[in-house]
Amino acid sequence: MCGIVGIHYLDQKEHVDRQLVRKMCDAIVHRGPDDDGIYMNEGIGLGMRRLSIIDLHSGKQPIFNEDDSVVIVFNGEIYNFQELRETLEAKGHRFSTRTDTEAILHGYEEYGVKILEHLNGMFTFAIWDNNQKQLFVARDRIGIKPLYYWQDDRKVVFASEIKSILEDRSIPRTVEHESLSSFLSYGYVPAPMTMFQNIQKLEAGHFMLVKNGCVETQKYWDLPIHEDKKEHPFSYYCGKTTELLTQSIKLRLVSDVPLGAFLSGGMDSSSIVAIMSKLTNSPINTYAIGFDEQNEFHNELHDARAVAKMFHTNHHEILVKPDVIDLLPRLISHMDEPVADSSIIVTYLVSKLAQESVKVILSGVGGDELFGGYRRYLGYSLNKYYQRIPRILRKTVIPAVFEWLPSDRNSVMMNFFRLGKGFIRSSDKPEHEQYHDTITIFSNDFLHELLNKSHAKNRDLYGLYTQSLNGADSLKRMLNFDIKTQLVDDLLLLTDKMSMAASIEARVPFLDHNFVEFAATIPSKYKIQGLKLRHIQKKSMQNILPPEVINKKKKGFGCPMGNWIKNDLYDFVSDVLSEDTIKRRGYFNHGTIKKMISDHYNNRADYTDHILALISFELWHQAYIDA
Repeated sequence: MCGIVGIHYLDQKEHVDRQLVRKMCDAIVHRGPDDDGIYMNEGIGLGMRRLSIIDLHSGKQPIFNEDDSVVIVFNGEIYNFQELRETLEAKGHRFSTRTDTEAILHGYEEYGVKILEHLNGMFTFAIWDNNQKQLFVARDRIGIKPLYYWQDDRKVVFASEIKSILEDRSIPRTVEHESLSSFLSYGYVPAPMTMFQNIQKLEAGHFMLVKNGCVETQKYWDLPIHEDKKEHPFSYYCGKTTELLTQSIKLRLVSDVPLGAFLSGGMDSSSIVAIMSKLTNSPINTYAIGFDEQNEFHNELHDARAVAKMFHTNHHEILVKPDVIDLLPRLISHMDEPVADSSIIVTYLVSKLAQESVKVILSGVGGDELFGGYRRYLGYSLNKYYQRIPRILRKTVIPAVFEWLPSDRNSVMMNFFRLGKGFIRSSDKPEHEQYHDTITIFSNDFLHELLNKSHAKNRDLYGLYTQSLNGADSLKRMLNFDIKTQLVDDLLLLTDKMSMAASIEARVPFLDHNFVEFAATIPSKYKIQGLKLRHIQKKSMQNILPPEVINKKKKGFGCPMGNWIKNDLYDFVSDVLSEDTIKRRGYFNHGTIKKMISDHYNNRADYTDHILALISFELWHQAYIDA
């Protein structure tokens, strides 16, 4: 696992500043504390920081081909590199290391950009072909590893993290107002945008070619949306799910350093630990995080302990205390962009815990999006029953009752009231508007109240991503949307940034592209049956996991942020979102924020995500725009 950087002048007569490339590498030393390397040539400079996982002694980057005419810097892991190497050696390629990096390089020599079709892994890489004077930059199919770039009519600057790009002081630090609006809607900045004007994400499943002064990006992979033409029996999909997940986990156990697994006691992490225990001869290292008695609603330590005991793991755990006043600014800085997701805190802390004993960790990210694990996927089905209630009750009585009820996330009952309010408000809307309301933080109407008019601009991301899914059912549209947006630009991004902040590599077995492509072909009726989420996933694991794990209700991998905001972080929120600060920035209406915070503190509504989004943006602004 590494971090990569690069500068390429479109006019190759221009000189790349070696010291600038060095500073770009130094900015991401946490991604690769073990080693570094720089390559310089006419109009091109590449750099990397290395966290040594495979071939610890001879895997130093950059890596060259036999005559030094092609060079690569690489971030990630290629899980099928040994098979690829054997194929390439049979074709006459000569290797000087045992790394997966070199397999990509020789694969490029053999297949050109179509090498991407031969790779199974998580990756971003940059290849400079000195013969063709061509820069080839690529990102993995799912978007597990991030890559950003900035370009003008002179040069392209790219890196694994935005902070490296900003080492080039000629690049302005300006807020992109459309991104701000999107962030407030979704809690993350959707690709290809970032919160910085003119800095973009290279999208998942895309590559970039820079040649003859032209910069071109192309898509090379997309998520399948159609089921198999021949529908198989339910038992086939169950067996194939277990088989492919086992294969994926086995591939991700290849490492020259110690590895372990995150364990919450939920379906996804427990499945990984159960299968790992069958594939290894020694106890697995597992890591869990929990909260004190006041936040028992969010605590999963007892579930994790039960699974750890069942599979005889070497279990580690940490109890989180709300010491986030000092921690949160640092984590937002590591993220490069604001994110309204409290799981950055727990992901970082459990990564720091794991880093004490392993260098590689397996994570269950992705299972919800593949198999329908979120409660919101039931909304459209539940609404069919809700519409049978007499109209006068639906339009007046029920909404009035729910609006009167208190909302909070630290209580089972009040959390139910919170979810019920959202469901009722959107129950009469078309399907795509219902789902859009479910996944957004600030509604369009709320945004118009919050944002100054000059900034009030937003787009219907759900409509944009699903308009081409002709013939797909509602669940397939929702899953497709979530995999391409929230999974990539929120969950995978924070998993990468928080694990890398702790200098540990996170691998995600559920997101092997072969497994993802198979899961996309499973009929929706097998994923959610009635009101049963993850139906086929649970059935496929029933002989591997005990009933208490399979039947456990999902809690989510996050913090009791709503409770902290009302108590431990009260002064912090008042300071960060003070009237002076809000008016000085000029982005928001302070009166709207003041009323929102008051309603939250008095349980009239739950605005945890809204307040976290505003805090996150302010802390990001302090770290990057004010710097």
